Amino acid sequence: MLGARCSVRPDRAPGTENRYSSCENITMAEPEESRPKAVTVIGWLWVVLGVLFLLRALVNMILWKILKPDMLGFLETFAGVPPAQQRFLRPLFEHLGALQTIEATLSAAVIVIAFRLLRLRPWARVGMQVVCWLVLAAVAAFGAFWVWLCRSVAAAVPSSAASSFERFGLVAGLAFCLAVAAGLAVMIALLSSSRVREAFRHTPPASR
Repeated sequence: MLGARCSVRPDRAPGTENRYSSCENITMAEPEESRPKAVTVIGWLWVVLGVLFLLRALVNMILWKILKPDMLGFLETFAGVPPAQQRFLRPLFEHLGALQTIEATLSAAVIVIAFRLLRLRPWARVGMQVVCWLVLAAVAAFGAFWVWLCRSVAAAVPSSAASSFERFGLVAGLAFCLAVAAGLAVMIALLSSSRVREAFRHTPPASR
């Protein structure tokens, strides 16, 4: 629980010290002292993920500037790519730069929300829940796309090796999606718990 714990000291001389300095120091330390461990773990996890995705997006943007002409020609000349995949991959490659810009922007926003979550800003708890729900929807969409991709590859190259790839790819991809979805569901549940809500509710106004 947060409280107004202040040790008020009179000024030694006019203008030399602020009599409320001890109170301000305690107020600044309060969010970290009262922060639930679940919030600490979730906040720092998203900070790390946000930084990694931001760096990846920036590197991909640089590489795409160099490789874009060759990759667009690669899709037209590579006979192993079925027409159905080409119809999907070509627009993806053509707009990859814009997609990486969006990813970099969203990653930066997630980093800001995660830092505010660590400071127990009430709006950051809701914002992080929204992030988790959006990522959960993206994971579900990726799982559906992965199933379609594995089956399309197996149908385009009918062989025992392709069938083995389809089975292994489906199992590995869906297992990954389920693991990520479970983690996101746990985060959403923790951020909705009464203990976490209580910690954000009692954040001092000065730290919001």
